Order: sequence, then C-alpha cells, then structure tokens
Amino acid sequence: MAHCQIGLLKIPNIAPRNPQMVNSPMKHSLLYSVALILLLSLCPLPRAAGDTEAGKAMPRICVTEWSSYYNSPEESFRSRFNDYKRLGVDTLRVETGWLQHPALINALKQTPFNLKMIVYVLGISPEYGSKHPAERMIDEHGVSDWHLGPWNPEFEETTRRTAEIELKQLVASGLKERVREVVVDLGPAGEGIYPANWTVNDRKGEEAFWCYSVGAQASFREAMQRKYRDIDSANGAWGLTADHRFASWKDLAIPQPRTDWARGPFWNDMLTWYRDSKRTMFLNRIAQTQRLIRDYLLPDTKCIVYLPGYAYSSEDWDLAVREASGPASIRLMMDNDWLMTTAVSKGCTLQYTGVENAGEVRNMVRKLKAMKSTAYQGMWGENAGYEPTGRNPGWLADVITSYRLRGIDYTWSNWLFEKDGVTHSPTFDRFASAVQEIRTIYSTGKRLSTLPRNEAAREVAPGQWELACEASTRLMSSFPDEIKGGDPEIAAVDGGQVQRMLLKFPMELLPTDVRIVSARLVMRRYLGYAEDTTSVKLGVYRVLKSWSGTVASWKEAGAGVAREHPGGDVDGLGAAAANSGVGSTPWASVLVPPFEKAGDTVSWDVSNLVRRLVVGPDYGLMIATVQSAPANKSFASAAHPDPAMRPILQVEVEK
Repeated sequence: MAHCQIGLLKIPNIAPRNPQMVNSPMKHSLLYSVALILLLSLCPLPRAAGDTEAGKAMPRICVTEWSSYYNSPEESFRSRFNDYKRLGVDTLRVETGWLQHPALINALKQTPFNLKMIVYVLGISPEYGSKHPAERMIDEHGVSDWHLGPWNPEFEETTRRTAEIELKQLVASGLKERVREVVVDLGPAGEGIYPANWTVNDRKGEEAFWCYSVGAQASFREAMQRKYRDIDSANGAWGLTADHRFASWKDLAIPQPRTDWARGPFWNDMLTWYRDSKRTMFLNRIAQTQRLIRDYLLPDTKCIVYLPGYAYSSEDWDLAVREASGPASIRLMMDNDWLMTTAVSKGCTLQYTGVENAGEVRNMVRKLKAMKSTAYQGMWGENAGYEPTGRNPGWLADVITSYRLRGIDYTWSNWLFEKDGVTHSPTFDRFASAVQEIRTIYSTGKRLSTLPRNEAAREVAPGQWELACEASTRLMSSFPDEIKGGDPEIAAVDGGQVQRMLLKFPMELLPTDVRIVSARLVMRRYLGYAEDTTSVKLGVYRVLKSWSGTVASWKEAGAGVAREHPGGDVDGLGAAAANSGVGSTPWASVLVPPFEKAGDTVSWDVSNLVRRLVVGPDYGLMIATVQSAPANKSFASAAHPDPAMRPILQVEVEK
C-alpha cells in the first residue's frame, strides 16, 4: 500500500479558476486545502482494526457526526462524507436519533464507512417515570436526575426493552452489517460516572452525591444489614456515640456530606456501597449489551466501554473518608481502574473520552502494560466535545501516536464544517494534517508537523519567513512526571524549583539551499508573579533528543523513555541538569526585565543556532536561566488560545 507524505511534498502551484482570487488574502489557504485533499485522496483507507502492513498496526480514523446535521438534505451528507473519504476516515460514530433521518440512512448506504453506534438506554422514559415517580436518582440538594441508576426497579427489563426498539430499527434500516462496534451505555453521555454538573442543566459548583432517593437509601440499609447483621454491631463499627447511634435498621440513613459523626468508618462503608452499586450496574450493562449484539448484529461486533476523565486515587478516597465528603472523582465515582480491567476481561474495546489529557493516557497505558495487556493498542482516543480541544486536532494526534493508541474518534464534525455542514471551517486543514500525521507515523515511523503548511510557515515579505511554534512545553523539577504541553503558559523558573521551556519550529519548511541571513526568536510575556522583581538572563540551548509536548516531562523525553539527564537533554548539559543553571554556554541569551504587561515581547538573536538546526538533526531548543538566580519569567506557549501571543521564529534567507 502506498502512503502519502504531505509534510514532505512540495504543494504545486494551482491556478485558480476565478482570476479575482489571485490577489485574495485567502488564496494560499484555499490552494493549500485543495492540494491537501487531492493528495489525501491518493491514500487508501486503512483496513479494520488489527490489520497490519509490514508488521505495523494501522490506525483508525473516526469522526462523530454532529447531531444538528441530522436534518441536513441528502446532498449535504454526500458532500461531507466525500470529504471524510478523502481525509482517510474509515468509521463514523452516530448517536441517538440517527435512525429517524432517511437522508442520513440513504447517504450512509452509499459510503464504505463502518459505524460505531451508541445505544442509549439509561434515559428515564415518561412511561417509566409515571410508573415509578419516586425512583429517580436524587442528590443531597434534593435535585433529581433523568438517568436510570443502580437502584431503579425493573432496571434489567427497562434497559433491554429500550435497546431492542432501537436495534430493531437498525435492522430495518439495512445498515446492521455496517455497525461493527456498539457503545455500552453506562451513564451520562454513555460514560461510567454518576451524573455530573454538565449533565444537570450545566449546574455550577461542587459535584453531587446521588444516593438520597428512597431506593438508594433502602439499598444502603440492606447492604449494611448484610454486613453487620444487627444494628448494635454497626453502631460499634462506626464508633457512634449515644447521641448518634441508630436505634434500628429502619432509622439508618445517609446524612449530608461533611456531617461530623459520619467521618471515618461510616463514610468508608457508604463509599464502598456507592462504588459497588455502580460496579454491579456496569456488569449488568456489559453482559446485556453483549447478549443483544449476539441476537441482532454480526458475531464479531464489539462492545466499547468508555473510560471518562481520570481515575480516583487512594488519596482521593482517604480524603473523602476523613471529611465525610469527597472530591469530584469520588462523587462521580470515576472507577476507571476497575472499569478498565473489567472491560478488558470481558473482551470489550476501550475508548478514553478525554484523550487531550496526555498525563492520564500515559497512566492508563502504564497500568495496562503492568497487567501484561496490549489493550491500549486497541483503545480509541476521543477528545472531550468542547471547542478548545476540537479546534486542536494536532494535539490529539500527538497524544494518540505517542502512546500508540488504536486511533482517533474526533468529536464533533461541526468543528470541521460551518453551520451548513458543507463549507470547510479553518479547522478542516488542521484535522487533515493531524490525520496525515497519525497515518504516517503508524506506517513509516516518521513524524510530520501537525500544523497545516499555510499556518506553519508564512513568507511575509520576499526572503522574510515566519515559522509558527508547532510544539512547546515546560519541564518542572518539583513535578517531574507532569506533562504541561497543553498549557497556555511556559516559564523559566529558578530558586526553590526549576522550570525550563522546550520549543520546536518546522525548520523543514524553510527554503532549501539558501543561506540563513538571520533568525530571531520572539516570545510574549504571559503572567506577572510577585517573585518577578529582577532582570534575569535567559539562554537558548540546542536540544539533543527527540521529544513531544504530549510526552515530555522532567523525567521522560518519550513515552516510557527516561531522560539521560533529567531536566532536559541539551548540548553541554551534562550532570548540571540536576542543578538550577543549565551549565553550558547558550547559543543566545538576553536579559529579561521584570513583567510589565501581558503581550510584551522578548527576543533572542538565534541566527547561529538556526543555521545549525537546519543542517540537522533538529530537536528544537530549550530556554532556561543561564546561571542559578531567583527567576520567575512567564511566557505564552504554542497552546495559547490567541495565535498572536504564541512564539514565532523570524528567519531571513538570502533572496
């Protein structure tokens, strides 16, 4: 199979049909988009998961259709789906209600996409609500939720009946052979959590405990009676004094969080029951979904289990017990470690729904490897469905490729198109570059820039080039495992702790075989700190080893690759990495004054360094204090939401 390498190709000069476009400021962007799609169209679609080429696993590319597009005319679907095919998309994820739209069904029948389907069953129907009016989940504020929970009567029968209605509609649509994966509905948005604020009318403030309904309280009493047999034994185990002892089991009730007498053993018992109630529901839902797949779909159709956010830690649990409360991870019961292990043991595919969180992806991969499991290689990486992550597909591609996940589930398609569902948005080109990055790395091992060419390098005047910063991060001695590449801030810090900045620019996009006349690194101040009271010399150093903003930390340069010198691998660094000053002669340095206002520029003459990096190898540059001295200099990073604040490299070449 041939592979396109757009990052290594020269984009041809395509003459526009409309002569008025020649002087249009949109010309270069439009030509780039046309050329990019033409080149991507030469790349055949990846085969199904687990297929390999020359022993290399092939990535999967999925796009989740924005439900507001479901009412589009059929020609709109066809146009969008043709764009997906050219991009290399092989799977579409469709959500509730899609089977009610004939235009969508017809368009899907004419495309080669596999389908990933979410069968939502946990919404409380009007019929169920009228039959069991007191059985909604209730939080400590008396607020009710619209999801079925672990304590609902007729749970098994209700969820099965709801799922069968949708699966029968799927069979009638003629698309059942396309559905190769079904998401197990485990909670809000399908995720294995209790209701979160964003699922309850975007409520603000602290997340809630959802264990105050009549059914939940009865379940808790039954669980405690099974454990302790008699109420006196329970009172003793909980260390309750006379004023707070329960006279009988019927008096037992879960109190409000932070109730003093509930701290310690009582709250530990409550949390264990709260967690195990959810686990029992998860096991029920996985088993039921697998049975339904056998009854209605193809034998090799897989279940997908969503892994939300992050796992609660033992520290989170202990804190919750001490306070008779708990952080969000406990209140939502983000039981990811157990859920991940259970899903793998049941033969389910994993999907992490916050793949922009590179640190948690790293943790999951480490845990799976410790289990001697390769399930991470089959795990989808899905971005959280809000704009900052949706508009940054390059970051998502970096996380997925750094940890060798199965592929991307890009949520949502509305980031790629305008409201009409046809016109490309500015993010379309970025997604195209991100897809090409994923596919190239998996097929060749070579890493390309995830920035579209027209964004990565601009010739602002004859011989004058501006390169965008394609990756940046900070390394922090006090938090040696932290990954900070997605932060809007990078900093050079010294005294008490040390922080250093890594930056990478797409040097390969500069004209070749011409002399570098000059080069200047320009950065903008971001935040002012009380400690920033003196002028400090910051130096620029050449980095000697490959790194990625989604992986790099004080301790690691790559995924599971420990640094030879913690704190950064730069020329002349040596053993001085453990100290504050880098300890080698910088390629450039400048005295940075105290902070005055955000956006103020600081620049370095890096002409000699750029000449060296162009020769190669080019692993970017580091900025750090030249000598040990108190410093706290904050700058905007490549991830800053305002492009005008991001670092740039200004390069003049011989005309």
